[in-house]
Amino acid sequence: MVNGHSGKTSWYAKGFPPASLSVHFSKHGKALGCKSKLDYNNKVVDFMNAEETESTDTFTKNGTVYKFDYDTHEFGMAKSDGTMITYFIPDEPADEYWEGVKEENDNDF
Repeated sequence: MVNGHSGKTSWYAKGFPPASLSVHFSKHGKALGCKSKLDYNNKVVDFMNAEETESTDTFTKNGTVYKFDYDTHEFGMAKSDGTMITYFIPDEPADEYWEGVKEENDNDF
């Protein structure tokens, strides 16, 4: 558990709202190996709801859940109600991207 969030809380990711799923799939689906919008949506739900591992880092700020995997370089953000905000693999060096996210949110851990 990092900063109050773990896979064992009542919080869970529900996926993207239908209105934004197509846009996110078009932008990020291919890089994540997804063949369809449903595949992309299922992958993000699985990623965000998975138990923490040695390669994942998660924090919550103002109800937004941020998660990053150092091995796969996946990054996801979700609202407090479980609605996805974004899910992708950063173009820039992924570790640096995650460090920037933490800095922007005042999280030194």
